[in-house]
Amino acid sequence: MHNTTIGEKLRQGQGTIIAIEGIDGAGKTTQSKRLESDLATEGYRVIYLKEPTDSKWGRRIREIAQMGRDNTPPEEELYLFTEDRKEDVHRNIMPALEEKKIVIMDRYYISSIAYQGSLGIDIKRIKEMNEEFAPVPHLAIILEIEPKVGILRITRGRGEKNNYFEREKDLKKVKEIFDSLNEPYIVRIDASLPEDQVYREIREVVKKIICNQDIY
Repeated sequence: MHNTTIGEKLRQGQGTIIAIEGIDGAGKTTQSKRLESDLATEGYRVIYLKEPTDSKWGRRIREIAQMGRDNTPPEEELYLFTEDRKEDVHRNIMPALEEKKIVIMDRYYISSIAYQGSLGIDIKRIKEMNEEFAPVPHLAIILEIEPKVGILRITRGRGEKNNYFEREKDLKKVKEIFDSLNEPYIVRIDASLPEDQVYREIREVVKKIICNQDIY
């Protein structure tokens, strides 16, 4: 018998969660913000949220990204992301869902499955512990790109130095986990295509989701 998780219960009868996922450099922030802007212009009640947040846990995560992960055990890293997400769910995600808004997540717990899973933590365990408190997304779009291309976008396109979450050997492991996920709410889009084409494909998928939701 299937036991319905808290996350599954929260998903029913409220707003809509759309998560934009993928490895670093795939274009998640660009596409998430563009989607939020266009939906708002069209009259939808929408909110954009990015993880990690600016909580004390999120700030610690960013410190690790800049200074290095070698002195942070995988379980501690998972703990930081989990606590940061719990606060995000409590302060931002649940209130927005209760107001029947569209919540656009620039990374969500699927990223934890891939990134912390790449450190050797069981991905089923990561998924289950998150779904005890985090609403299951209605749609998760994974922007697919090769790690080498993602890093080039970060270093050349943005003029930034890649951080410790963005090393090619690590991103290959992350991508393998993203590639292995097969939840029914996941849709994959080729992020190596031109930005406008990627966005058009995102809009087509999102349109199918929101047309079936009472979210005005």
